[in-house]
Amino acid sequence: MRAARITEHAEVKELLSILRENNIDAKDLTAVLASVDAMERQLSAAAGELTAMRRELAGMREERNHPMRTLLQKAERSLSGMVRNLRAKLKEIKDGIVGGCRRAVSAFKDTGVSALNNLAGFFDVKPALESMRDNLNESIAAAEKSVAGIEAAAEQYHSAGRAVRNIGRAISGKEPIPEIKPNGKLARLLRSPFRLELRNLNGSLRSVNKALAGLDKLEKADARRKEAARPSTLETMKVLRVKVEQRKKDAPAQEKTKQTEAAI
Repeated sequence: MRAARITEHAEVKELLSILRENNIDAKDLTAVLASVDAMERQLSAAAGELTAMRRELAGMREERNHPMRTLLQKAERSLSGMVRNLRAKLKEIKDGIVGGCRRAVSAFKDTGVSALNNLAGFFDVKPALESMRDNLNESIAAAEKSVAGIEAAAEQYHSAGRAVRNIGRAISGKEPIPEIKPNGKLARLLRSPFRLELRNLNGSLRSVNKALAGLDKLEKADARRKEAARPSTLETMKVLRVKVEQRKKDAPAQEKTKQTEAAI
């Protein structure tokens, strides 16, 4: 079952509607939401690739004791654990965003549009995004190490196989063979799935960085809105000048009242 996109949540829809109705620029928030949706797609694709690999490895009866099959299974289990952890972290981020939208809508209903001048303050998800970025960097490094190990083991295994077969050909007076093709199914598993995993993980990392950049822009936009809403120094001075002039006008009348009261 497909996970709900972040923009499909009622709280998110309501906040975006409020921002549009009040002419508040929502492009930075929508950029964050788009990045989260991109992460969802990329990690779902990564999980799907690993599920397909696990199913194919389990169905290899004739290669059950093949050394490369065992190595691939170990790498698949390791990557599956990483992807599960990343998806759990993504859920935490999504829950934080939905909760932030809910708080922003509630504040708008309680105190009006001025509450949205601090829009970024409702979304306490930056630590979770930074943690996910770190986890992705670790997962990418581990995946690259797995790929390098698998390719090195495959080369060693097939080089050994080529040497053994070439000895037999030499004894028979035949030309040596330059390369031994690996088993078809194992060859597919060696070539593509882990490369796809790396592509999805790197895509998720780019999306996390975009989400963090979007949050920074949202905070800066809040600061600009607050500055625009604050009276300028010139306006403040005008108000003070008017108050001073009014006090001067009121002073004689107040003094006369005091004198009258003292005479009585």
